[in-house]
Amino acid sequence: MTRTTSTYLFATSAALVAVATLAMPRHTHAQAPATTYKQVENWAQLPAGTTEWGEVAGTDVDAKGNVYAFLRDPTPRVLVFDDHGKYVKTFGDGAFTSPHNLRVLRDGNVWLADRRMQQVFKYDVAGKLLWSLGKKDVIGDGESKDAFHNVADVVLAPNGDIFVADGEGGNNRIVKFSGDGTFIKYWGSKGAGQGQFDTPHCISMDGKGHIWVCDRNNKRIQVFDQDGTFLSEMKQFGAPVSIGFSKDDRAFVAVSPGNQVAIGTLDGKILETIEGFNNPHGIAVDATGNTFYVAETMGKNLLKFVKK
Repeated sequence: MTRTTSTYLFATSAALVAVATLAMPRHTHAQAPATTYKQVENWAQLPAGTTEWGEVAGTDVDAKGNVYAFLRDPTPRVLVFDDHGKYVKTFGDGAFTSPHNLRVLRDGNVWLADRRMQQVFKYDVAGKLLWSLGKKDVIGDGESKDAFHNVADVVLAPNGDIFVADGEGGNNRIVKFSGDGTFIKYWGSKGAGQGQFDTPHCISMDGKGHIWVCDRNNKRIQVFDQDGTFLSEMKQFGAPVSIGFSKDDRAFVAVSPGNQVAIGTLDGKILETIEGFNNPHGIAVDATGNTFYVAETMGKNLLKFVKK
């Protein structure tokens, strides 16, 4: 699979200052920029009896560099590999209905969102279920304190507060809980205004503790503080579906429609784009920022990219 890389520079989220494109140069005398990342083909050894990935809904990397793949099809489960691609284990085989995203969060545990079971699950890295949030198979409305409507994603604050993107159904909101699952508040409703959403598909937190929400159908990222106060929006990334951050505060954004990954800064300057994906759905960055992974649903793959 061939990927093409472009470099974009934005002074603001609305103004395009310069564009250089490998495949289609806009200026005949402009020199194409160097590609920062390259794809590693056939990087993982699938478990015995498995010949293809199937739909990969989510992915993340733990502190040791182990890679987690949340499979939706043909059998919902989690596959774990070391950083060299050696298969380590499977867990949750048959425990899920419709996997949506997976995060290895700051507590060291593996958090998973299942959009049809209407639940968020916390597993330890050994694959033991520790806890769940939401009510199994119960659909909540926009004011529910303990139920979701097609839950999409989850993130933790440094103090242990839990933030859930309740966004694949009709609720279009972010829900905040304390670390023990006690409801604190929610914000958001259907719409295109500040603090409104049309499918909040993912949620992530940058190094400053700000919450980034993939407002997918509005084709923007919205940024909030942890009380839900709107801070900014970014439309230059396109229709975001998943976000990961490196330790040096670069944002890695999977975009679909658009089928690309955009790498940028916290102030919205896009440094590089990599194109040619087939419905990227999840993204993960290792601790160094030198390696990232992209989960594809339609492409039925988990792709690895490393810095040259």
